[in-house]
Amino acid sequence: MDEIRVTESLDEMTIIIKALLNDIAESFISVGFYLKKTEQDELYKQAGYRNIWEYAKDTFGIGRSTASRFMDINTKYSIGGFSPQIDDRWRGYGSSKLTEMLGLPEEIQEAISTEATVKDIREAKGIIRETEVHYDDQMELCDIAQEEPQETDWMMELAREYFKDGKEAFQKLLDWERKDPDGSDIARELLVILNPTKFKMIRLEYANVMMTEHTIKVMPYRNHGENHEYDYMDFAKGFEKLFIQEYPEDLKMAAGDLYKRVYDESLYPEAEKIPEKKPEKKAPASVKTEAPKKSEVKKEPPKEPAQEVKKEPEEQIPGQTEITKDFPEYCPDNMEVPAEITEEEEIKRAYATRRLYMASIPAQEAAEYMAKVMDKKMRSMRGVSFAALGKEEFWTELLEAEVDKNGEEIECVEQCAN
Repeated sequence: MDEIRVTESLDEMTIIIKALLNDIAESFISVGFYLKKTEQDELYKQAGYRNIWEYAKDTFGIGRSTASRFMDINTKYSIGGFSPQIDDRWRGYGSSKLTEMLGLPEEIQEAISTEATVKDIREAKGIIRETEVHYDDQMELCDIAQEEPQETDWMMELAREYFKDGKEAFQKLLDWERKDPDGSDIARELLVILNPTKFKMIRLEYANVMMTEHTIKVMPYRNHGENHEYDYMDFAKGFEKLFIQEYPEDLKMAAGDLYKRVYDESLYPEAEKIPEKKPEKKAPASVKTEAPKKSEVKKEPPKEPAQEVKKEPEEQIPGQTEITKDFPEYCPDNMEVPAEITEEEEIKRAYATRRLYMASIPAQEAAEYMAKVMDKKMRSMRGVSFAALGKEEFWTELLEAEVDKNGEEIECVEQCAN
């Protein structure tokens, strides 16, 4: 039985989780090898199966596409392409990333860092597919072009595309520009701001751009120039050309004004929301109002009998006692209870799954949150083998658990909803 390691250090916990995820990747490699070996030696025929796909489906419940993916992963990432062990070159990626990397050109795969996210890799795949759709099959990936018809400031174009959605990075880079960097480790500072996962692909109008740890490679499409390599200081200069027209005067402008000058939209749209109307202040109870004099009272014509009007339920003040719920013994049976939303609807509206909660917060915050969750989880798994972490059921239960707005697991949601 595996020994359970408990630690109070986030760094140590991160190492533990990464090691476990790497073990899952090795399991993928091993499964792929033994499926390939079963197919190669036609062992499935011993049980009367016609092919490896029937055997895998009937025996393990995995479809043809999944079984094929296991085998492809083994071919690509195992030692020599046919081994139950992963090649050292691909350690540290995890099974999800290795699966996403399948089918990518060798040049792109070699550039992907272990820190890259699944999202980074999927975006790169989407860019490459889009490129291939617009160009014929005979072109090379990213279409290494012929002579450049006109000079293009690629770093300025990259900045224009990058910060269109990268508003957080825009603010960070502007703050970095304002602090007047001392040159101690500029390359590292810019990498942390612009490419913290050390791999990103961006599609420009006439080129694909691959950002790695040390270089930014621009790969123009046909007839739009040759490949170029830049560094992150070049990117910072492109940012300055685009956003800071009068240096250093423009650095004193508000970030939102600099951003709006280029994109004609707000950097922080939520700041432009109209504030909610505040309720009118009632006169203090101690202030007495004089009754109108008789001569000032106007006689109004007699009114027709008023129809009964249903009063809207008053808004419940947080923490206020609810008579019908807290003291039902003192309420008549027919006392009307506001029922704007059911308790079940309130629960569904207030909580989300852990998976959705993690998707709503920044990557670093999500990593710290997951480390804490796993620390707590493993404390409750004393005596349970770590092999449980390789089971799909474990992760499904963990990621689909309902949590509150702070990510805390709600253990009584089902009972509360009934």
